[in-house]
Amino acid sequence: MPRSDLRSTAPLDLEEVGARLRARREDLAARLGGFAKAPERGSGLGFGKRIGDGTIEAVSRMTDAGVGETLEPALDRVDRALAKLEDGTYGVCDGCGADIAPARLRFAPESVLCIACARAAR
Repeated sequence: MPRSDLRSTAPLDLEEVGARLRARREDLAARLGGFAKAPERGSGLGFGKRIGDGTIEAVSRMTDAGVGETLEPALDRVDRALAKLEDGTYGVCDGCGADIAPARLRFAPESVLCIACARAAR
């Protein structure tokens, strides 16, 4: 997205925001679903003395587990933003009730906290 679009004073197109959020939700759900699949039969996981397919697979699964832990909160934020769109409170901070800056919503439409509340939540 061009930087000038982020600073635009035009009102947010809520239909476009909803479409972006639904597409993001679909992507996140698909990625998380891939982590839930069982390993292929015969693909033993282990850290033997020699580096081989089992070790590579084990490291890959551990990495995927870490990625999954970051995808779940992202999916929760997208779901919350979609709920706010439906109930008419999109763009209002869940923390303090102030308006969320339009530039923040253009850049990260899943934002449900203003910048100050997001910083405080870290």
